[in-house]
Amino acid sequence: MCSISGLLRNVVATLLFASSVSLPLCARAAPATPGPKVVVISLDAFGAASLHEPLLPAPTLHALMQRGVYAVSMQPINPTVTWPNHTAMVTGVNASLHHVLVNGLIVNQRTATLPMIDMGAPKSQLVAVPTVYDAAHRAGLTTAQVDWVAIEGAQTIDWQFAEHPVPGGAIERDLVQQGVVTDDQLVHFGVPSQAWRDRIYTRAAVDIIQQHHPDLLLLHLLALDSIEHETGFGNDAGRNTIAFLDDRVKDVIDAVRAAGDLERTTFIIVSDHGQQSVHQLLHPNVLLKQAGLQAGSASHPSFCVPDDGFALVFQQHATEASTKALKSLFAGTPGIRSVLTPAEAAKEGWPVPAQSDQSPDLLLYAADGYAFKKGDSGDYATPTTEIGAHGYPNSDPLMQGIFIAAGFGIQPKGEIPAFPNLDIAPTIAQLLHVSLGTIQGKPLTDILESPGRVAE
Repeated sequence: MCSISGLLRNVVATLLFASSVSLPLCARAAPATPGPKVVVISLDAFGAASLHEPLLPAPTLHALMQRGVYAVSMQPINPTVTWPNHTAMVTGVNASLHHVLVNGLIVNQRTATLPMIDMGAPKSQLVAVPTVYDAAHRAGLTTAQVDWVAIEGAQTIDWQFAEHPVPGGAIERDLVQQGVVTDDQLVHFGVPSQAWRDRIYTRAAVDIIQQHHPDLLLLHLLALDSIEHETGFGNDAGRNTIAFLDDRVKDVIDAVRAAGDLERTTFIIVSDHGQQSVHQLLHPNVLLKQAGLQAGSASHPSFCVPDDGFALVFQQHATEASTKALKSLFAGTPGIRSVLTPAEAAKEGWPVPAQSDQSPDLLLYAADGYAFKKGDSGDYATPTTEIGAHGYPNSDPLMQGIFIAAGFGIQPKGEIPAFPNLDIAPTIAQLLHVSLGTIQGKPLTDILESPGRVAE
């Protein structure tokens, strides 16, 4: 639990909710529309274990925690990676229904070649169910997103600044005019550091808030995930990055205040998963190649898509017997926590192949301290300097995410018990008075000032 003195709480709250920022010189603030507004900020890979460090340098988050609610932890869905969990938080269903299993669309699976991941696939191909932003748009509300995922080409987003921004786009043009970014930097957006990109993402969110007053804004910041992948979990590199992200959250709150929308805006701060440190790398395609399953003569060509804490094995012309043989190849191998058939994985929220072609013929989980990586030559297991990874079972304590909510409609209840992230979408829907239909999650009515009526 976060420990902050009463004096510090008051100072932090004053800084957070009484300060102001000026509009950019060229801002053209549009009139706000009446009604509640929700701003969701996802701080990628922010583990619950980090949030509860007593001396975490995060005064803005601490102020929100004191003024509203925060969970002991928030449980991600399987697999515990970015795109599946961001999709769960806007749909209210797990991967067995929304079908997003990796950070993109798996293509060329169950062929005689290695599958690939298409990160540019449109949302219409990726997400098999409606989202809360679809519902909000259908209800006539203004929707916006900055660096959200599995959202490419979504027709129900009114204003956006994508992970890979489009030079000449409306928000991009604003930022260029304001001197925030240049056209050349937009063209080469992936070259600078993730922290630099997160600053630009935040400025894009500020621009959208001040000029377009969205009823629902989704913002995703990646700096913590990036630095932890490089250095591991639980060190000062991560803590310093959390301090940086805390300032970005404050930037957004200040923008909402400057736009005149503070008193009717709910702020929801979440993360998609946590992170753990790794010292050994596993290369499943080495074993498949050694077993002759990637040779041109193989009757059941088999290839693996590794993703840190888990790996997906696809087999062409799979049968019950070939799957059993495939399982025996990996079962008991050092560094592997478990080997699951589709039926076994379905018990943990994964789709089966009959539901989605994204579903593997075999699911591998890595043991603690190990991560699955690419490569089909050399040793199966290789040492590495400490790095960070996720994708482990969602029961793992280090995979748990964060939840903080404050502002309009939120009771100042402090700490609440852990809950699944499937409850985020229906909570947003209830705050905005829109309907999501039949889903797995439930709205967090106990934290709301007034449960309200969900519009039919």
